Amino acid sequence: MIYNGINGSLNLYYKGLLISSFALTNKKTFEKYQYQGQHLILKCMKENFNIKVMIKAFTEFCNIIYRRKYNKLSIRRSDHEYFLSTLFALIKLKIIDNDENNGYLIMPKKKLI
Repeated sequence: MIYNGINGSLNLYYKGLLISSFALTNKKTFEKYQYQGQHLILKCMKENFNIKVMIKAFTEFCNIIYRRKYNKLSIRRSDHEYFLSTLFALIKLKIIDNDENNGYLIMPKKKLI
């Protein structure tokens, strides 16, 4: 399901599959969503986690969510939020490139003339 806000939607893809969708509004901007990944990295670094451990944990979580979505199992809304954070963290760490298979797609709201 794609959630639309007044400014459009943010859609997250992993391994070519649409996993999550978030509404873009004046309060929930793309930059705010993107900051969640940076915040996750900083929080893990303050807890003295190794970068390799972070990358492995983030990747494994994304793979679990991917398998649940691929098998058409339910995913909690909180897990969608965690997926958003881990995906943006992996993009920030340059483990995942934002391309046609992995990453995000911003779909602006269609303007009526």
